[in-house]
Amino acid sequence: MDWNKASQLNEKEIGYKKYKFDSLTTSQFWAYCMGHMLNDLSAACWFNYLLFYLKRIIQVDFGSYAMLSGQVADALATPMVGYYSDRTKTSIGKRIPWYIGGYFVIIFSFLPVWNGNLILDWMNMKDNTVVQAIYYTVFPAIFNFGWASLQISHMSLVPSLTCSRSRRDKLNSIRNTFQFIAVLIVYVTALIFFQLANSTDGTDSAQAFQYLSLICVAIGTATSVFFILQINEPKLTSDCSKFARTLLRILKDRQNGISNPAKAAQDQKITRTQVQDEQKNTISSDDLQKSTSESQIDGQGNVKLTDVEFTDDEGEGSLHKQKANRGSMSEDVHDWKQYFCLKIYREWFGQMAFYRFGMVYMFFRMYCNVSSTMISFYIASVLKFTDPDSEEVKVPIQVALIPLSLYIMSVLTSASLSKFYQVLGKKVTLTIGTVLCLLSSSALIFLNENNSYFMYVVSPFIGIAQAITLNTGITLISDVIGLKGSSGAFVFGAYSFLDKISSGIALFFCSYGSVLDDENLVRWLTVLVPSISCFIGCVLVVTAPTKKQEEDAETEQKDERRSKSLVDELAT
Repeated sequence: MDWNKASQLNEKEIGYKKYKFDSLTTSQFWAYCMGHMLNDLSAACWFNYLLFYLKRIIQVDFGSYAMLSGQVADALATPMVGYYSDRTKTSIGKRIPWYIGGYFVIIFSFLPVWNGNLILDWMNMKDNTVVQAIYYTVFPAIFNFGWASLQISHMSLVPSLTCSRSRRDKLNSIRNTFQFIAVLIVYVTALIFFQLANSTDGTDSAQAFQYLSLICVAIGTATSVFFILQINEPKLTSDCSKFARTLLRILKDRQNGISNPAKAAQDQKITRTQVQDEQKNTISSDDLQKSTSESQIDGQGNVKLTDVEFTDDEGEGSLHKQKANRGSMSEDVHDWKQYFCLKIYREWFGQMAFYRFGMVYMFFRMYCNVSSTMISFYIASVLKFTDPDSEEVKVPIQVALIPLSLYIMSVLTSASLSKFYQVLGKKVTLTIGTVLCLLSSSALIFLNENNSYFMYVVSPFIGIAQAITLNTGITLISDVIGLKGSSGAFVFGAYSFLDKISSGIALFFCSYGSVLDDENLVRWLTVLVPSISCFIGCVLVVTAPTKKQEEDAETEQKDERRSKSLVDELAT
């Protein structure tokens, strides 16, 4: 019997439904998706309300230092946590210890930031400026270190849970959905407490923010504990590696052509055994199975090699280790990987596109961060939704209502951006977003307490502009630079560092001293800083050479080098 025909029969017989990519149960799947909610809830409070709470509600002089120290600590902690978590080895895994540590750091540093006035008053040090400076500088830095630990450990766990690209995308997609839910929880809860703070028998404004922080910690604790109890990292990682090695061997044999019938029968037996052993633990959702199969089967119902993702230990790394064991590579694999990574990094530092799109990412992130933070001050100081003659500092409900409408429009726009890309193209879409940014920012110049209701009309356009510029900017970075694997992680890691430092410095100067006490300064900072940042980012993208132009320029440079080399050789 012709073996090629037998191989085709076996491929049809072993359909995609009989392949295993992981051993995630339903509860473990949802536990991972909800495991980042503590970070999402605390981050929504941090950027939207922290400066407003410190500078306007409890009137702390060191509010700007709190934001700066937090951003700097986050920028420094992120690469450090990533580096050391890769080298952590414990009985409960290498990511879970950092997750648990990050959780406790957040709990014991986030609440003190929002309750600092009570703690310092209890310690009889409320008027001690030195203690205040230390308190509002150290606790935000500690919080951001814990935030980075939880974020890095959670996000870097995905490749160890499943070797299916579709399943990984599904995990990340649902995680982003819970991020949306977390932000909505913050805005809706804030709206309720701010309304109570403005009522005659309600709480004061400071208590409204303190209750908001307590609710965020309570919900985040519930989801984090569920994550810690459900995710058994050593077992899930081991199962993922086992399935990946089996799939790698089967797919490699299919790609190269199988010449051993006994080996094919063994692979078929192993694959069936995977299903029998893990059938009870498999996610039963038809939707998840459908989403997995759509991108991972070819026309004959077979899994494709390009649709299965392997870690270093499962894919190329294992091949290099096998070669090293055979003596074909005398160098240690770890040293080879370090040399390869250093070579990649040096190549990035030699490309102008690396610096250009680093500035693009920085400016678009600065536009979103500064706009989200300053909008609360603009609502309270410029539009004056509360009574300016009131002796007690009140927080208007519009501080929650307007950002909520802005955020909903931003999410809706993000969900439909792919259609705009298909019709208009990414650069045109980005240009439209920038124009909306400039128009909506310009409208803020003319608003005041007499026509403040127009803010409800302007805010959705700010949300649309934020969604278009940030999402399109990140997409263009991926398209132009071509981010893949560890190289892509390095690029976005460097960009993230630049973003956090620059945003921290910008917010520091926007809130330093008595800047936020001046109505005109608040107005112009809310208008100019975001609009200038967005405009510069758009100009850098529009004027960037296209991929074809870069390829032509690279080809021309290679031709020049070849010509010069030939001339030198002939001269010699």
